[in-house]
Amino acid sequence: MTKTSLIEHARQLSATDRLELIEAIWESLQPNELPVSDQEKALIDDRLADLERNPTDQSPWSDIKARLERRNR
Repeated sequence: MTKTSLIEHARQLSATDRLELIEAIWESLQPNELPVSDQEKALIDDRLADLERNPTDQSPWSDIKARLERRNR
């Protein structure tokens, strides 16, 4: 099956099935298979360093999610 036919087949799936497919594909990847640029690595390093310098200056996911939900109303 070609890449084009795979994509066409996936488009015929329900949204739920497409999301399950995405999840299955994502979970099949090994960490060393994920493309991460030098710029992205530097950003991750900067954010980790900031976390170590300011451990109490972070927001839990529940707070971030609530702020995003309020913004989208």
